[in-house]
Amino acid sequence: MNSSYARFATINVIGLLLCGLLFTWIARDGALDFRLAHLFFDPSTHSFPLRVSDALDFWGHTVLKLFTVWILVIAGVAMVASNWVESLKPWRRALFVFVVMAACAAYLVQTLKGASVHSCPWDINTFGGSAQWFPLFGPIGAMSGPGLCWPGGHASGGFAVMAGYFALRDSKAKLARLILVFSLAIGALMSVVQMARGAHFLSHNLWSMWLVWATCFVIDALMRIILPPRAAA
Repeated sequence: MNSSYARFATINVIGLLLCGLLFTWIARDGALDFRLAHLFFDPSTHSFPLRVSDALDFWGHTVLKLFTVWILVIAGVAMVASNWVESLKPWRRALFVFVVMAACAAYLVQTLKGASVHSCPWDINTFGGSAQWFPLFGPIGAMSGPGLCWPGGHASGGFAVMAGYFALRDSKAKLARLILVFSLAIGALMSVVQMARGAHFLSHNLWSMWLVWATCFVIDALMRIILPPRAAA
């Protein structure tokens, strides 16, 4: 392990630990989650008005989701094509690492979400539903509701693009940083869309980002052993 990667790994480990503690506190306290949810909640109708917005559902949910899915699909096709297309061969490792990281991160988030006992804001009694809110890692309430809402699945598609940062950090540092900024921006946008619709709390999306980040970091470390990267010229 060279000194540059050791420094990078140390920063990531410390960052993951500190963010994990912060996100745990936010999810267990609930105050910030509820304060932000109330910004989009109409107490007179006991509902989230934007939940029934066709425009937000189409552009903010369907289109953005398809956009991130197609990024992964195109990367996968390019990865396969790199076996024959000369111009893609230098990108083969990066494409492979990106696809593996993004797919694993998205799968992890969706798996956890599918087994979650935490309900969405629109299902919670404070916001017109019937479920009772309870803190992350806390005792499950008797009226926990339908669950299936932690971590944020929609935002994970945007955050998963950060796999490109890890895949290109050694060979194309400037492009890698641009991809990281883009990933965080699109992930944040997808997070706000779901919060506005009453589909997720802020902490759900923060944990989605954390899980994607941690997955990419761990896979990156393993890939350096299995498939060492080539340094930039």
